[in-house]
Amino acid sequence: MTVDRRSWGFRRDANLKDYLSIEELITQLVTTVSCGGNLLMNVGPASDGTISPIFQERLTQMGDWLRVNGDAIYKTRPWRAQNDSVSGDVWYTSKHNHVFAIALSWPRSGKLVLGSPTATSETRVTMLGTNKHLKWTHRSKHKGGKGGMVIHVPAIPVSDLPCMWAWVFKLSHVK
Repeated sequence: MTVDRRSWGFRRDANLKDYLSIEELITQLVTTVSCGGNLLMNVGPASDGTISPIFQERLTQMGDWLRVNGDAIYKTRPWRAQNDSVSGDVWYTSKHNHVFAIALSWPRSGKLVLGSPTATSETRVTMLGTNKHLKWTHRSKHKGGKGGMVIHVPAIPVSDLPCMWAWVFKLSHVK
């Protein structure tokens, strides 16, 4: 895929809206990896081989995001569910006995409701980029739920967030 919506090469007349945002690029990366693929991201260099500042910015942003959340991307495999059926903006990857729930939007209510993972007595939840264990509860079956779990996300000041786009919750020992 290419960062420029209209070209695989350098365009002198491109406008800012012609480029994918970092949110769009991360969404493409997450959905591709969740489904077992890999992503080749093209930036069109100028004729002298230089990379435009907009491409440099997107590559730097992607690197910053991967520095925090790369564990949910590198050497992972698709999990039994790629996308959560309850929270549609959550995609899954897995590695060893961990499942990574990648939330493309911040859970504003303070609760991330997941329909796919089934928690066990050994389940632990952390957010990549932080060292704190997060509280979670079983999703109520009597409220229309069919299992799953709810992660209680604490109010975190924007300045303390480990990244600005897409947040990864590491679930240990879930089914």
